[in-house]
Amino acid sequence: MAIYSIADLEILTGIKAHTIRIWEKRFNFVQPKRTATNIRFYDDQDLKKVSKIALLHNKGYKISNICNLNNTELEDLVAQNTEVGLINADSLDALTLNILQLDEVKFIHIINKQIETRGFDYCFIEIILPFLDKLNDMWLSGSIRKAHEEFALQIIKRKIVQQINLLETIIKDNPNRVLLLMPQNENQQLNRLYIEFMLAKSKIAGLYINDTDIRDVIESCDIFKANHIITFVNEPSSVQFVNELIDSIEKLEPKIELSFIGYLTSSIKEKHPQVRDIKNYAHLMHFLNQLSTVSS
Repeated sequence: MAIYSIADLEILTGIKAHTIRIWEKRFNFVQPKRTATNIRFYDDQDLKKVSKIALLHNKGYKISNICNLNNTELEDLVAQNTEVGLINADSLDALTLNILQLDEVKFIHIINKQIETRGFDYCFIEIILPFLDKLNDMWLSGSIRKAHEEFALQIIKRKIVQQINLLETIIKDNPNRVLLLMPQNENQQLNRLYIEFMLAKSKIAGLYINDTDIRDVIESCDIFKANHIITFVNEPSSVQFVNELIDSIEKLEPKIELSFIGYLTSSIKEKHPQVRDIKNYAHLMHFLNQLSTVSS
């Protein structure tokens, strides 16, 4: 069982600590436990209840009304308010609650509703990425376990693959072909999948490889006839490899253009100012749109 301080509840639910204390006194909506040394703490059930109340309160329900609901009534009301019409903050609250409960059906339902009403691009950028940031904060604070994180990531990965398959893209009349390279030790599988989705949506042929053998990378470019490489640079171990890759490409395949995504791209730009630094997904989409308009 995880335990939480009142500061943890504030971070995880968005309700200020002093507000939680006031609600405890006025409405008796949760009762903190105490350690042997008389320090207050909350458990998983308290966090779930406060998360539900936070979601409903943000939807405009009076705290005096929702605090008096039993668990079944609270669950029913949350279900009604996570069916349709969620704004971004509500979606984050609802997704977080479903992660805590490991409720796959409701988690997928919320994602599907956002895709239906706003499209997958919006859902990924405005809902999924902020949710993953929140998930990371919860992981760092010890509020969730590895199972919760993997539960969410696996569902999101499946959803991206599903969107790629729905496109059923047939690439025609575009000479631009992209090799998507993941150096070893880079853990960017979710970003890699979304970039594959962006390539398919832009009708640009792409090939993903995971390698740190420069000869294999160059050979793959030759076989696939790639004229662009997009790679990730988030780990210090990738910097030397990428610098060596650039030097080799410039000598052996000077027509291939290189673009980089990640926290350490500035280290690459210092030595190779000519390479493209992709700062965010909007920047990448602009670049892919340029490639997709080129015809042979």
